[in-house]
Amino acid sequence: MISGHQLSRVCREPGYQAPSGSEEPPAFMVAPTTIARSAVRQLHTSGAETARSYLQGSKVGEWTGHTNKSMASGANAVVDGFDWYISHDESDGRRMAALDESAVVELPAGAVRVRLDVVLEDEDDLAGRVVLWDGLQIDAASAPVIACVFAHALETLYPRRSFTTIGVWQARRQQLIEVSHADALAQTAAASARLAGM
Repeated sequence: MISGHQLSRVCREPGYQAPSGSEEPPAFMVAPTTIARSAVRQLHTSGAETARSYLQGSKVGEWTGHTNKSMASGANAVVDGFDWYISHDESDGRRMAALDESAVVELPAGAVRVRLDVVLEDEDDLAGRVVLWDGLQIDAASAPVIACVFAHALETLYPRRSFTTIGVWQARRQQLIEVSHADALAQTAAASARLAGM
């Protein structure tokens, strides 16, 4: 099943095809994202100092001085992006309500497995956040389509609540766009069309 994060990629990279289940990507491709997601969880549960220490002691921290310039550059982008995430999360000020909440969202073109990186308390309502760690930029056109399945996931997970925004955070590129929940839902047809093309 396609994931929400894979769908986010095709929204920014037309023609992208998700790898088949038999394809094992090399560690240098998946480790930075896996480690960065763990650092985000540690930030929200244990604080910035613990999360930075974890990241520095991980493979990403080790690779910041790698002799391969591409690997060093990628690792440094993750470290810098995490510092940026910490700063902007503090500025945002909303409290974390849950981490790594998962749901299956049914679009007209099929099912998508969606994981919300962070669910936030927004006064009496909830907001969602997806944190991307790949190298692809986001913009005002792609962000609402990316946010769509995450908005549907919030409704599935919290059927009796109201929602404000879905934040699309591209940490490696240090970009963020907040999309209203209603604007994200309005992109259901567009998100389904992207899914159908994968």
